[in-house]
Amino acid sequence: MTRFPRWNDVRAGLVADAGGDQALSEAHRRNQAYIDGHRLAERRRLLSLTQADVAERMGVSKSRVSQIERGEVSTVDVIARYVQALGGQIQITAVFGDDLYILRGADTPAA
Repeated sequence: MTRFPRWNDVRAGLVADAGGDQALSEAHRRNQAYIDGHRLAERRRLLSLTQADVAERMGVSKSRVSQIERGEVSTVDVIARYVQALGGQIQITAVFGDDLYILRGADTPAA
């Protein structure tokens, strides 16, 4: 039977090879921003909107919408404006284990 190393025994070396915990955290953040942008673009397409349509509603350029959809722009204010352009709203939720608290909807500033 083949024996595989335990995760606890190899994790530190793999993390070090990847640049450390901070580099892994940054990679995770970038990956999540990309996924979020992709999901927003999917929603836009489901609504039969073009990037130009969303840009006009947001008062920004089409290239700015493209950046958002690639995960390159991910501040809460920008995402809230994009979501509002699609007809949605942002809610802020605090998570404490199994407890979720919806604190408020995010205010969306003018374009």
